Amino acid sequence: MMLSIVIPVKNDAAGVQRCLASIKAAAHASISHGITHEIIVVDNGSTDNTVAVAKTCGAKTIVAPDLTVAALRNLGAKEAVGEYLAFLDADCSVSENWFASVAKYVNGEDAGVACFGSPPCVPDNATWVQTCWYQIRKKRFFGRKVFEVEWLESMNIFVKRSEFFSVSGFDEQMITCEDVDLCNRLSQRSPIVCDNGIEAIHHGEAETLAQFYKKERWRGTSNWQSLRKHNFDKSELPSALLPVVHLVLLFVVGLASVLAALKVIPFYVVLAVLCLWQLPLLWLSLKKSRGQRSVKLVLGVYLLLNLYFFARGVSLFSYASWDHPSTFRSGATAAV
Repeated sequence: MMLSIVIPVKNDAAGVQRCLASIKAAAHASISHGITHEIIVVDNGSTDNTVAVAKTCGAKTIVAPDLTVAALRNLGAKEAVGEYLAFLDADCSVSENWFASVAKYVNGEDAGVACFGSPPCVPDNATWVQTCWYQIRKKRFFGRKVFEVEWLESMNIFVKRSEFFSVSGFDEQMITCEDVDLCNRLSQRSPIVCDNGIEAIHHGEAETLAQFYKKERWRGTSNWQSLRKHNFDKSELPSALLPVVHLVLLFVVGLASVLAALKVIPFYVVLAVLCLWQLPLLWLSLKKSRGQRSVKLVLGVYLLLNLYFFARGVSLFSYASWDHPSTFRSGATAAV
């Protein structure tokens, strides 16, 4: 057995059916590449017919209620027999060339790569929020298709089994950001490779601004936990400080506006602080949208970046949730 596909799920029968059907189609399309595989669905105590659907689709199914998503993935990995582990979310589907794209890593010229994958894209019917967020979180490097990265999302990531267990797998105490934490440890041993040819589609991204804010505030609490639990690296300083700086500048702009209205300070002070706050975000929006000649996309990315940093900044004050891991919730974090 060369590849073990581990899929955590809870109450998503339709999603897991779509996911497993796409894997079957990809396997059929790539049969000549000789990649044998198994599928392990780890159910977190679903109350719908998710388990029945998974079994009907031929997946090995494990029921393990009330665990974090990290613990579900670790449980699936322990049951796996493949030399490589593929972690995929139930609300994802894979492209027909998914197996063909990983062939060179599991039995070809790049078989020495211990961790590889790519961020899942969004479906064709994605909302503008989903489209703009993918523009922010997708990996890119000067037009190259394959390049090294600091981390990959656990929705579409492949790890050599021996390397996975050498770093003790996912941290089961984390409710999210477990992928960033895993990659931090894996990267100490070998490079992490993003290959945008390994295509998956994420159908579960936030569709509206309200959903986006709620998800990023929740994800942020575990991001702070991740930064706190391992030795702090200077490369992580921007992701830790920028949300705080964002909130501080928001407060300063608000205070300066009040003082300017009361004629305590001149109005150009407000404009100066506003430029200091927003021009870097506008530049980042243009950078993230490069190659796309769309004013609508740039403005959408700009709005999401503002909301992202605000939500992540607010999450700093959610101390109560840090030391109380919840049960499975899907979704990886994203580093801007």
